[in-house]
Amino acid sequence: MQTQSCLQLAEEAEKEHKKTAEKIFGRAEEMKASYKKFVAEVQSSTSRVCKVTIPEMAKSVDRAIDGLRTRYNIPATAA
Repeated sequence: MQTQSCLQLAEEAEKEHKKTAEKIFGRAEEMKASYKKFVAEVQSSTSRVCKVTIPEMAKSVDRAIDGLRTRYNIPATAA
């Protein structure tokens, strides 16, 4: 009788363990998918900054420098 109760308890514990393991695995897969999406968005943003924003800022700085040269009559130097 005690052995049967022990076996039944062990089976229930095994079922609960499997349920918990499946939940953990499912959440881990969700986290992996979320992480991949996050990384893709970061790479896209970084690419935009490198390809668009930085060149736009450089042009703006060049225009500002040219404006100051004109304002103060400073000739442009050859690079």
